[in-house]
Amino acid sequence: MVYEKKRIFGLSIKLHDMRKFAIIILSLTVGIPVFCQMRGYKADFHLSEKHFCDTIDIEYKDGQVYVPVTMNGQRKWFNLDTGSSQGMVYLGASIGYWTELGNVVSRDANGLADTVKVVRMPDFRLGHLTVSGYVASMTARRPVKANYDAIIGFDLFHKGICAKIDVRHKRLILTDNRHAFDREQGYTLKYKLKWFVPYILVSPFMRHVDEVLFDTGAKQLYTMNKESFDRHAYKSKNVESQVEGRAQGHLAIGVHGTEERSEVAFLHLDRLKWDEFSFTDVRAITTQGTSRIGGSILQYGTVIINPFERRLTFAPYNGKDSVRVGNRQMGVAFTPHEGRAGVGLIFEKSAAYQAGLREGDIILKIDGRTIPTFQDFLNFRLTENQRHVFTVFSRNGKMREVAVEAEQ
Repeated sequence: MVYEKKRIFGLSIKLHDMRKFAIIILSLTVGIPVFCQMRGYKADFHLSEKHFCDTIDIEYKDGQVYVPVTMNGQRKWFNLDTGSSQGMVYLGASIGYWTELGNVVSRDANGLADTVKVVRMPDFRLGHLTVSGYVASMTARRPVKANYDAIIGFDLFHKGICAKIDVRHKRLILTDNRHAFDREQGYTLKYKLKWFVPYILVSPFMRHVDEVLFDTGAKQLYTMNKESFDRHAYKSKNVESQVEGRAQGHLAIGVHGTEERSEVAFLHLDRLKWDEFSFTDVRAITTQGTSRIGGSILQYGTVIINPFERRLTFAPYNGKDSVRVGNRQMGVAFTPHEGRAGVGLIFEKSAAYQAGLREGDIILKIDGRTIPTFQDFLNFRLTENQRHVFTVFSRNGKMREVAVEAEQ
């Protein structure tokens, strides 16, 4: 089975001379499928009701959907992650007791292998449903700044539950009625299950299609597999014309480690098509992991999941056949380096690069305060409109300072 865990958090700062740049912290299991073979137990779970339709209040933050559940009499928050074949919990999570089912060897998309536990979670209430026997993998690598207790995966829908995700009205509608949303208007794509998660075809370039994972656990609207991009670029000059730049580095961090250093392309797409709907003015990057459509799509419309017909229907909030995204290009990606924060990737056209930051720089201090770990870097509070001095150690063995001014 496959567990795809991806989390992308953003932090924007600007240089002391007021030039702006974006820092995207991809510190958290980005685009990483984990292949596990499980034997000796059932991974099925049970629902308390049949012939139901339930509306659940949800939260949507940083491109992620959070669903409230009640477990052991306490409210918990689950991240709704369609890129995960089933649940995931983190060692030390406050979910109470669980039943260990065994160990499995998993291998992530970076080629790194490890043994993880598989557990049966306590029963929990999801709206009016009681979910019993829900199975999840357990890992010690917790996404940084994770403000949820566990992940609920695509197996919720594969069980035979249709869903409508509507973040504008902060609601998730669940039903086992396969025809409940038949009259809903929108742009529909058929999906294929690969490793128990949904893959669809979208068009990033004219006369080109890309197979992508529909993954609400990823933040960015679109990221493209580098090998897929190279195949398209080889066939068409139109593809190369939508490349803003290239750089060497790495940004994806898997369940078991960080991807290898390689070339990354910075894309500025004229349009990204979902069926006949166009997202225009889209900036994206390539990764070594799976191409994916992430949770940011929910900013622009509702999504209906129909597992009986294996269909995904996107209904834009604006009622039109296109929407302008206009997102900023990623400037810097920080990743762990021997436990510390380092510049894993930097865009050469960014103000950060112009200021002197380089790929491979290690963050030693901020405002004279030692930053010994990657988590310390993430926990450091940058004050809006205040000048901060970053002390970095370069690949060439030199130390230097870069002044930045934080902004919201």
